Amino acid sequence: MDIVLGNYKGLKANIPYIAYTEEDVNSQIATLLSGNPVREQKTGPLAMGDTAVIDYEGFKDGVAFEGGKAEKYPLGIGSGSFIPGFEEQLVGMEIGEDRDINLSFPEQYHAPELAGKAVVFKVKLHEIYNEKEAELNDEFAASLNFPEVQSVEDLKKYINEYLEYQVEARKADAAREKLYDQILESSSCLVSPQAVETAVNMQLQQMAASFAQQGVAMEQYLQMTGKTMDSLKDELKPVAQKQVKLEAVLDEIIRVENITVSDEEMDEQYELISQKYGQPVDVVKQVIPKAQLKPDLLRMKASQLIIDAAEIIMEESEK
Repeated sequence: MDIVLGNYKGLKANIPYIAYTEEDVNSQIATLLSGNPVREQKTGPLAMGDTAVIDYEGFKDGVAFEGGKAEKYPLGIGSGSFIPGFEEQLVGMEIGEDRDINLSFPEQYHAPELAGKAVVFKVKLHEIYNEKEAELNDEFAASLNFPEVQSVEDLKKYINEYLEYQVEARKADAAREKLYDQILESSSCLVSPQAVETAVNMQLQQMAASFAQQGVAMEQYLQMTGKTMDSLKDELKPVAQKQVKLEAVLDEIIRVENITVSDEEMDEQYELISQKYGQPVDVVKQVIPKAQLKPDLLRMKASQLIIDAAEIIMEESEK
């Protein structure tokens, strides 16, 4: 790939004011409190608003049907999670009680074999509890199992450090984008159609994976947006071209600056990935072989060289 490298040192980047406030800290604490409610066990009959821990199995014409069984399932009574009538018929049950729930599936139920059909659910109630928001105290802070957090003071320090890290990352991202644009503008690079096509296909794979997590297939996305695969590829092509050119520029900087990655640095990166995704290092190495990881690390180091050699100017706060 023919490339003429432009200036990549001594650049300037003006970025917006980025900071966090005490309100952000309090918001993080509020999220932790609401996301980790205190469970209070309840005795007496099950009522609306309680959470019931139940075993259940559904039968149609005396035969258990697929997908109609669970054990120790926590069900909010009144949540509307189950088909109409199910939760209402559980009201009044006592812990340890067995009950048959007789009802019919809705006519428009997604499973045709059950739509509009009369069924019986055999239910056993194991536990009843309610949840309330936790209180901010040392016991709660320690229960989060954050590193070196044993008190409210430790928790606030931990959150401040986390938010500071996030701010620095956002600053770096903003600066990197501005610096990349300057370098690409001053550099000349001929990119091959094959490289661009590969980059487009990579973007399509990432989109498909993201849609899959939301339960949406790529075909559904195209149908909803009125796009074709060809039109979507055309839409992604400019970004892919920029990405291919940027990678070529970074690779040239790596060559010119003689940037290298040691085995120790590779091992450190594998360990970081392992911790982030909660997977053993050996598994990470199988998914991301060294031949794939090394170029990424080299480009990360080239990118950091660009930032370290630049002047980053942040706009002043409006306050």
